[in-house]
Amino acid sequence: MDEPCYFNYFESSKTFHGAIRNIMGTRFDIVMLGESRAQSAAVFMDLKRELRRLDSLLNRFDDESEISKLNVRASSGFVPLSAEVWAILCDCKRYHEITDGLFDVTKDDFSGILFREGDRSVSFASGKTTVDLGGYAKGYALLRLQQILSDNNVGQCFVDFGNSSILGVGHHPFGDSWKVSMENPYRRGETVFEIDIRDRALSVSGNRPEYSGHIIHPATKKATDERKAVCVVCKNPLDAEVLTTTLMIAGDKEKNDILKRFEVDSVYEYKW
Repeated sequence: MDEPCYFNYFESSKTFHGAIRNIMGTRFDIVMLGESRAQSAAVFMDLKRELRRLDSLLNRFDDESEISKLNVRASSGFVPLSAEVWAILCDCKRYHEITDGLFDVTKDDFSGILFREGDRSVSFASGKTTVDLGGYAKGYALLRLQQILSDNNVGQCFVDFGNSSILGVGHHPFGDSWKVSMENPYRRGETVFEIDIRDRALSVSGNRPEYSGHIIHPATKKATDERKAVCVVCKNPLDAEVLTTTLMIAGDKEKNDILKRFEVDSVYEYKW
């Protein structure tokens, strides 16, 4: 079933706005500047096709997705994977290691995923182990979209993926950057930050009144319910996604050690 989407093009300013109301579990919006109507629409459809492909590959709630089938079968033995999913899980292992185990895409223990390189297959040591790519999938998707935009020479655009994952290419027509702001979820109308980004990604993770306790510490298995948010700005949207989740549960020393392993422009932490 095709996702509901729409787009508009404003000839006078050569501005394109496209939106997909529900893709990869959230809403996707993009504004492109300076391109023709035909070029903008073609790029938008390329982006939509890629998002649909990734959703059908990585969505654990879709019984037909590769990740869903892996979760069902891997506790019974090794499951061969496509080259892309194998690379993704290997990347998740790398992130697990360089975040000192704080970034964990399993609901049990990442060490329970057993890798067999010969045939690119994995198995789960425990029936409790499942893979939930969560924020990784959004960051990976933005990384893929970033490449599509670059391949099509899109020089000015702004991507909003679920109000928490942002990509700014070039700059706003009335400024030298794109401005991103966040409202205090516990005090409506109060802006807690306004950040300028240019050719950068921005990610935010945190708790809010209607959505709290979703970030679990992999060692203690306890959810963090702190009234806080973490924002990361860097060039790589996948790094930004991984770090916001990680820094929500990291201690001060852990944060300092982990951040030394990444190329990050800035980190903001807000407590309410």
